[in-house]
Amino acid sequence: MLFSDVYVSDEIKNKLLFTVKNQRVSHTQLFLGVEGSHVLALAIAYAQYINCHNRTATDSCGICTSCIQYQHLAHPDLHFYFPNATNDTIKTDAKSSDFHAEWREIVLETNALFDEQDWYEKINIEKKQAIINVRDTEEIIYKASMKPYESEYKVFIIWMADKLRYDSAPRLLKTLEEPDGKTLFLLVSDKQEKMLDTILSRAQLTKVNALSISELEKVLMEKKNYDMETAKKVAFCSENNLIAAFQYNIEEDSKNENLEIFVQLMRLVYLLSIQSPSLDFSKVTNFIKMMEDFGRERQKDFLRYGIAFIRKCIIWNYDLDTILKYSLEEKEFITKFQHYINASTGPVFYRYFNDAIQHIETNVNAKILFTDLLFQLAERLAFALRKK
Repeated sequence: MLFSDVYVSDEIKNKLLFTVKNQRVSHTQLFLGVEGSHVLALAIAYAQYINCHNRTATDSCGICTSCIQYQHLAHPDLHFYFPNATNDTIKTDAKSSDFHAEWREIVLETNALFDEQDWYEKINIEKKQAIINVRDTEEIIYKASMKPYESEYKVFIIWMADKLRYDSAPRLLKTLEEPDGKTLFLLVSDKQEKMLDTILSRAQLTKVNALSISELEKVLMEKKNYDMETAKKVAFCSENNLIAAFQYNIEEDSKNENLEIFVQLMRLVYLLSIQSPSLDFSKVTNFIKMMEDFGRERQKDFLRYGIAFIRKCIIWNYDLDTILKYSLEEKEFITKFQHYINASTGPVFYRYFNDAIQHIETNVNAKILFTDLLFQLAERLAFALRKK
């Protein structure tokens, strides 16, 4: 992958180029991006540049043996590790190397523009908690002890390094701190708060910020052949999220599954809060069953969307709607829900949703969790309505 194919600011690229030109390449680096940034592609392009046989001042040559192998993710000195779990094919002792074919496919097909949920769907583990496990770290330690086959550096790219388990990360610390020979560890994450302090303290940090709206519009016009108006709309609705912008389907703009589920949830919450006699309780049980069937990562994705929607409603109540980014369909429901999700109820709802995400990560039973969430929301809304 070339630097020219990576959608990050030139300032970040120049910083990395400087480290190579001045032989100041740190053996352990953390590429910390914001959600939806092109941070994985940046790590791959950096590794390719370091091992390029004929690199220029600004990029890899793209035609040497090393570059060709890198562009096919088939270089013998390039190793990837990422969250994984058992599925219908790999029934026991899953590890990253079991999914290398799928990994190459998704990276090459999307130009590394995919997120955690996309990856889990790719390997059919949406209903499981994926981790970078002990088997992965043991393999990393073993391979790191070997000499490079062809290149100057052996490169280990660990995607979503925040998924390193507490029982596996300690095994890796000495290797990260004192690797054998010319070994380069590039850790990639968009969740600094979930990174282990012992890992953070051993890595040189490179922060990758989101593109500005104007930069994202330019990328969309060049790569997606959008006109200016369409590019502005997609950049605005995707909230500067590069991955979301590239996955944005203009023809299905009105179809937002998370929004539909959130609307369904809040309607049930309202009917419960006023103890409506028209409430069909089977709709409550059906909703809880639907959420239970989603799987943990999909559940967290919905809850994160709910948090974002609650925030928009709160901001709307303060007449700051001009700073919000929303689709036309979202606007319709924000104007309806702002009376119920406001400065009084909003922060409490926000906490309930955030707590639910944390409970999912500790493997709480989904049926109990979403039943509790629904009734907590209804109880808080009922209290607010009584005060009016």
